[in-house]
Amino acid sequence: MTAYRQGIGDDFAEGFYRAAQRWGRLEQDLKSGLLEYPYWGLPDHGCDPRTQVEWGYGSILGDRDICEHDFSSLSVYVSKMKQKGLEEPFPAETAVKIFSEKVIPFEGDMQMFDYSTDNIYSESVAKLVAWHRHYNRFWKQSVLYCELRWPDFISSRSADLRGMTPEAEPKFFNAVTGKNIGFSDGITIGRKIWNLDNAIWTLQGRHRDMVHFADYIYTKPFEGNHTFPQYYVIGKKDGKWDYISVNGRHLDRSEFEAFKTRYYKLEGWDTSTGWPLRKTLESLGLGYVADELV
Repeated sequence: MTAYRQGIGDDFAEGFYRAAQRWGRLEQDLKSGLLEYPYWGLPDHGCDPRTQVEWGYGSILGDRDICEHDFSSLSVYVSKMKQKGLEEPFPAETAVKIFSEKVIPFEGDMQMFDYSTDNIYSESVAKLVAWHRHYNRFWKQSVLYCELRWPDFISSRSADLRGMTPEAEPKFFNAVTGKNIGFSDGITIGRKIWNLDNAIWTLQGRHRDMVHFADYIYTKPFEGNHTFPQYYVIGKKDGKWDYISVNGRHLDRSEFEAFKTRYYKLEGWDTSTGWPLRKTLESLGLGYVADELV
């Protein structure tokens, strides 16, 4: 029926978002959360922006659901283990120390991994999102390292629990290509790609006013979903690192707007528009791209 666009299948053929739009109920379904499509007309598939914020932020600041599991061992996997009555795999503070050592060039900022509600709009979380975008644009989306395998932050197979990132990525790459780049070189290339992407979206009409989640993300508390009846993230509780439930949380619209300003400033983008600044593009060797944005 859908493949042949027969009957109601004609509505479903282009997805539920456009079907709801055709039926005249898109706005109300995005407000109520009946249609769980938090960003860019794309469906949530378990990693809700109200819970795993770097996933939601990375998606809304980009062009699609990122579907990148770099930090899932701090949330998704813990949630699954608790759901099965198992102990979390690593002490929370130990995990944060290891992760924060490896996120070059922002290493040493443990607050990047504090997913508690008081911290999710901070400059530290802006660094987390920026690192995530830059790492993936090169090491996974360009070099094509396995999405689920990399980065390798933490490992139960290692006596000190430390994974192979950031040493392994350039070792494999250089061995295969004959080049001699470092991990941070890859991050810089990823930042360059991310800025080029944003310049393209700017030419297509992107503006910071368009960068917002569906209404239900700001108004409806997360109460679990089909995958996770309880969702746990890493964060500080009463001043101590722990795995904490974020059921009952929703994002704050004005705080997210303030976060966008912090993020744009960190990336070197215009805080009023979200467009990359000329000086930023020129510093990345993309002066010719800046010329196109005039």
